[in-house]
Amino acid sequence: MKQIPRILFVEDVLADAELIWFEIDKNNILYEKKLVDNKKDFLEEIETFCPDIIISDFSLPQFNGMAALQLRNTKAPTVPFILVTGSLNEEVAVECMKAGADDYILKGNLSRLGPAVQNAVNRVRLLKKIKRAEARLKESHDLNEALIKTIPFGMDIVSNDGDILFQNGIFTRLFGEGAIGLKCWELYMDNETQCADCPLKNPIQVGRTDIHVVEGMLGNRIFEVSYTGMMYRGEPALFKIFLDITDRKMAEAELLKAKEKAVESDRLKTAFLNNISHEIRTPMNAIVGFAALLSEPDTDFMTRQSYIDIIMQSSNHLLEIISDIVDISNIDARLVKVVEKEGNLKAILKMLYDQFLQITTEKNLKMLVEYGLSDQDMLIRTDVTKLTQILNNLVSNAIKFTSEGYIKIGVRPKDDFLEFHVSDTGIGIDKEHHGRIFDRFYQIQESTSRVYEGTGLGLSISKANVELLGGTIWLDSELGKGTSFFFTIPYRKQIEMVRMKRDTAVSEDQIFTVKKRILVVEDIESNFKLIKYFLSRSNVEILKAVNGKEALDLCLSDKNIDIVLMDIKMPVMDGFTAVRLIRKAKITVPIIAQTAYSDDRDSAIAVGCNGFISKPFDKKSLLRIISEYI
Repeated sequence: MKQIPRILFVEDVLADAELIWFEIDKNNILYEKKLVDNKKDFLEEIETFCPDIIISDFSLPQFNGMAALQLRNTKAPTVPFILVTGSLNEEVAVECMKAGADDYILKGNLSRLGPAVQNAVNRVRLLKKIKRAEARLKESHDLNEALIKTIPFGMDIVSNDGDILFQNGIFTRLFGEGAIGLKCWELYMDNETQCADCPLKNPIQVGRTDIHVVEGMLGNRIFEVSYTGMMYRGEPALFKIFLDITDRKMAEAELLKAKEKAVESDRLKTAFLNNISHEIRTPMNAIVGFAALLSEPDTDFMTRQSYIDIIMQSSNHLLEIISDIVDISNIDARLVKVVEKEGNLKAILKMLYDQFLQITTEKNLKMLVEYGLSDQDMLIRTDVTKLTQILNNLVSNAIKFTSEGYIKIGVRPKDDFLEFHVSDTGIGIDKEHHGRIFDRFYQIQESTSRVYEGTGLGLSISKANVELLGGTIWLDSELGKGTSFFFTIPYRKQIEMVRMKRDTAVSEDQIFTVKKRILVVEDIESNFKLIKYFLSRSNVEILKAVNGKEALDLCLSDKNIDIVLMDIKMPVMDGFTAVRLIRKAKITVPIIAQTAYSDDRDSAIAVGCNGFISKPFDKKSLLRIISEYI
């Protein structure tokens, strides 16, 4: 719908104005009008009425057409201006036209007014269309400029010859200010390979819908580059978008590595489970088989004793396997804690020597110990249990893989650390396996062709314990020439001389001189029977409770109990709760915690237990800890 033009008339004689309006009406021109006859009103209507056309008389009492024209030039320069006058000489008319008037008409010849106004109306409409087009063009330009600035990709435009003609801000940040004027392939490290699929190899097809995608290495980043043909400044050009996919490629590479690791881990776990199954079944087979043979009526005492020895050896082997599995599970769950206490390195190394001497003697191996410190410097503070376990694992490993020569254990100071070594003259380890020898579930031999028994978890557990103690572990080995494992722990000397506590001398036939009342808190009947059997010849009276609640009631009602053997994991009320309530009742009877969980030791002492014994335990160990407290 066309907008009705607004015409501002400048005329002081109403009759003349009406003649002008009549002439315009004759030409069927619709319009809105305002009439003024002075400068003040003229300026006001230019601001408020916003005329599309101005028709002005040349001569007014205090105002004239030339003054109005000059004001138009200042206030509304694009509004058509038509002079209508009664008389106007040619010189003045030329001056008005030079000043910017669009036309002038004599009042005696108003027939020209209609066409002049129509031309002005057409011109106004054309100017408005141009303004709207310019506004849309500017809006589009502003939008494009905003998009180019904010688009999260590098973008450039390349000529048919490969010259970079345009680049956005992201592109500049990626490749620098100096890219303009370069050939596009000069940005690539290997331009022959990287540009193999570039459309510049063929004439650019403007408007083609397919997009070429290549990957290129620019600087130290990887980009996915999309191309499409377009016209730029009248010439075919290439529009390119650079998507930085470096992080994506790195993530994909990491994902691929993780997948390969997961597949390898799954394979190793399967091999590990097969190995564990074999390792558990082997001692179990011996235990079950020889336990059945014990009941044979014709078996003599010596044969029966040999069967018992085999059952005990197999039981210890099975316990070692279960301990390894529990240890690795606790390490994975981060349940292992470091418990520092005073220790004597000389005593630890001597104990290991005594422990393995019989095995090495049977294999015709020499067992050597190197003490690299004085007796005084051997007194340290560390987690003695973990240190002993690390050395025990390494020595066991060395003996397992050595058939002749020697096993050597040693320690020496190294800066603020102690460096331990366990060396052997065994089969050695090929260098290709050095990097993974401490990995979880990793074994050099395949489970189906293994000559040497074991879970294969010892080195992994040792590495975890060394790191828990604040040290590092490594090896030096060559296939066929033996192996040396080294590890360090922080060297913390004892502040004071601590006299080593000797074990209480206890025999398996110990009998208390005065009858003792012992409360055994145990919910597993077989465990209770075993403890009762261990104490059957020791002059004791056994009281039984199957949960913490019964134990609490007995302690509250019976003041003559000499000692309590308290299981921890029980129904109704656990051992920790029972001990807390017993101590809350001011009952001071000695309480020994008994549990299969070694990590319960600190918690047991914290709630009020006097001592701790780990399951499984033998008769001698049980009598020893009872003798310490009664």
